[in-house]
Amino acid sequence: MPRALQTFEVSLKAAIFHEQRLLLVREADTGSWELPGGRIDVGEERVPHSDILAREIAEELGPHFHIATRDEAVSWVRQRPTDGVYQFVVARLADFLSGTPVLSAEHQALRWTTPADWTDLEFPALSDYGAALQRIWALR
Repeated sequence: MPRALQTFEVSLKAAIFHEQRLLLVREADTGSWELPGGRIDVGEERVPHSDILAREIAEELGPHFHIATRDEAVSWVRQRPTDGVYQFVVARLADFLSGTPVLSAEHQALRWTTPADWTDLEFPALSDYGAALQRIWALR
């Protein structure tokens, strides 16, 4: 009997640091805070992560907001509450280079956080965001 295949999405996020602060964005539809980034699109399977993140950052924070993606990464799982789809999230550490963020309609706010002030924010339910952000701060 054939084994059932799992259906899931892979999402790339950028843990963007500037002056010892981490950038978080607030989702417009849920009000939860998260890292900027998004799904790997069909056809991007062999595209470097840095290029995918550059596309996502341009879409979410504007074409004049630039980052340098680093090699360090943290991964975790999020289950989307609207449809139950599992998302495997890979966050690459990144350094802010230049520009002023301009939010897309996907997000309603942004905040540069410190290790002391991010824990009071609401993160997506059914996710391991808290533990992942702790690992990201430890890598930084």
